[in-house]
Amino acid sequence: MSNLKVNYGPKIDFRHCTGCGECYDMCPMDIFGWDEKTKMPTVDYPGECSICCFCETTCPEVAIDVRLPLHQMLDFGILPTSLTGESKFLDEE
Repeated sequence: MSNLKVNYGPKIDFRHCTGCGECYDMCPMDIFGWDEKTKMPTVDYPGECSICCFCETTCPEVAIDVRLPLHQMLDFGILPTSLTGESKFLDEE
């Protein structure tokens, strides 16, 4: 298995996530895992995300932000230089 870091797909803001499990239950691509110790969802397979944004729209706490891959950003006319790089999400590395 590769250690390649995927910088797109869902990001969970654990400051707002209540652990309801909607994203885990509803994701059609099954990219979320579940941490039994913390009772919180995890993003286990971000590279398999189809960017449907279903998790983002069904999250009752608005705690998920789905990031687009670079090629889709360019297709939508979003220039990478226009992004600030700032994020409200805590799981950034």
